[in-house]
Amino acid sequence: MKINLLILFIIPIATGISAQSDFQVIEKKMALYSDYLVNADRYEHRKFANEKFTNLLEDALGKSQSFEYPFDSLLWISKLVAPDSSFRVFSWQLTKSNAERDYYGYLQLKSGEVFRLIDNKEDVSDLEYSAFSDEDWYGQVYYNIIKYNKGDEAGYILFGYKLIGDHEKVKVAMPFKSEKDKLYFGKEIFKDTISGFKTLIALRTASTAASSLNYDPDKDMIIYDHTISLMLPDMKGKLHLTDVPDGSYHGYKWNGEYWDFIDKVFDQTFEEPPVDKNHKRNVKGLFGN
Repeated sequence: MKINLLILFIIPIATGISAQSDFQVIEKKMALYSDYLVNADRYEHRKFANEKFTNLLEDALGKSQSFEYPFDSLLWISKLVAPDSSFRVFSWQLTKSNAERDYYGYLQLKSGEVFRLIDNKEDVSDLEYSAFSDEDWYGQVYYNIIKYNKGDEAGYILFGYKLIGDHEKVKVAMPFKSEKDKLYFGKEIFKDTISGFKTLIALRTASTAASSLNYDPDKDMIIYDHTISLMLPDMKGKLHLTDVPDGSYHGYKWNGEYWDFIDKVFDQTFEEPPVDKNHKRNVKGLFGN
């Protein structure tokens, strides 16, 4: 009887070690391709690496016990886990040119169910009043997830960014929920004093601007830059009318029912717009911060 118990104890340990080893082998290949898809000089090489990486990721996430595996060596891919570990999301961008990019994402529930996020490839004009699903995802690279509670119901907000053309970027705070084998992005829970309820927060600025949209745990608020319009050059020196932070900040605070708009959080005066003069296409570990 003791021998049988010992065998029953050893089998799951051996199975766990084998699964860990399988993930490590796949991850090593994924790390190589993720480096190429970001840093290779030629687009056709980045595209090839992206296809290989995507296939490997789908294979890995389809395996049992995959949710617990962290994929820590994927340095060029955003990997975020919800505060309550109920889901996690992978996201990245494939640069086609200085003015064009494709965005990729996979969201995995703790139950193991995996959703491919299909980029709708659109620059939405009324973004703050729009809603999306996993099949027409507003492509972006995520850099934070927060959780809030409305009664017994948990809500989540994903923070992400995407580059628009060759001179602008958009940072977004977007509510998320999973329901009946479908993902939903955007919900009318941001109350603005002028325009009523918005489905999300969007901050559009020059791509070189040091803009911020994130949750501040000390103030228990979502805080983002107020902007002004200026003529600024793009990477080729061509001037465009675009927005940059002016040193003041707006916010949204959760009141138990919705996120309430705060016009002025605090002020900081700059003699000139905060622009990143050393902006480059790829910055290791940036992910929108």
